[in-house]
Amino acid sequence: MIEVCDKILSFIKDVDLEYFNLVNHTLHNSVLDKLMPFLSNAGEVGLIWIIFSLLLFAAGRPATRKAAFLMLVAVIASYLTGECFKHLFQRPRPFVTLPGVELLVSPLHSYSFPSEHTANAFAAWLVLKRKLPGLAWFFILLAFAMAFSRVYVGVHYPLDVLAGSLLGLACGAIVLKYEKQVLLKNRGWRQENWRKY
Repeated sequence: MIEVCDKILSFIKDVDLEYFNLVNHTLHNSVLDKLMPFLSNAGEVGLIWIIFSLLLFAAGRPATRKAAFLMLVAVIASYLTGECFKHLFQRPRPFVTLPGVELLVSPLHSYSFPSEHTANAFAAWLVLKRKLPGLAWFFILLAFAMAFSRVYVGVHYPLDVLAGSLLGLACGAIVLKYEKQVLLKNRGWRQENWRKY
């Protein structure tokens, strides 16, 4: 049984490395070399999702404001959970252990697994898919692009972004499941207060 598990883990590791090399080396071109670092950096500390939530909140409609608030809660949850998993698994980043990595952004000193950028993106997408379906197509494209960018710029393995996407979906689903509790927990966000806007 142990041998079987070792073979499975070895296979997963080999596939992970193979696809990392494909994205980080083979697919490089001058256009993506400029676009991917921009996308990757936009997700730092959830910056892009804070901006989107503020824009949605500024739209003024109660339903849009609820969506913005829930999205922000889901992103914060995915970020904090991702931090816990990083310290649990302590997987080094590709550029730390692999030779010749095409590193297109500043080197990070945190752990690699899972990708918090990807987790945040998919958490945001799931909430907006449910609450603002008209925007879902844009945000799912953004989520996949951001996940791809993290491998492209050399700071994550494909398995990191896969795990990050699953983590983000889980956090988004939990926030949606307990939506009423989330909105009612703070008196400033009680449902009746939304009608004032």
